[in-house]
Amino acid sequence: MRAMYLANYFVAGCVAFSLLGWVASLHPIALRGVLCLLGAIAIAWGLSWLLDFSLSKLLKISVADLQALLIGGFAMLLIGLGVFLCT
Repeated sequence: MRAMYLANYFVAGCVAFSLLGWVASLHPIALRGVLCLLGAIAIAWGLSWLLDFSLSKLLKISVADLQALLIGGFAMLLIGLGVFLCT
């Protein structure tokens, strides 16, 4: 059951990043906005890796689960950027 929820979040994340790539391809100002958003997400992702033990206590999940979510988030980003670059 847990794997099914993770797969659903993964697919939803891939769709979201693909949508951001499509929005970025519409206009140069939209591209700047999406790049700023992706930069903020990258900073939050990096801080989550650095603070994984304290963040896992705050979220009340195990460190392994948090790291799995972070790896899944990176995979979603790569798929979304692939869609953006291919359009």
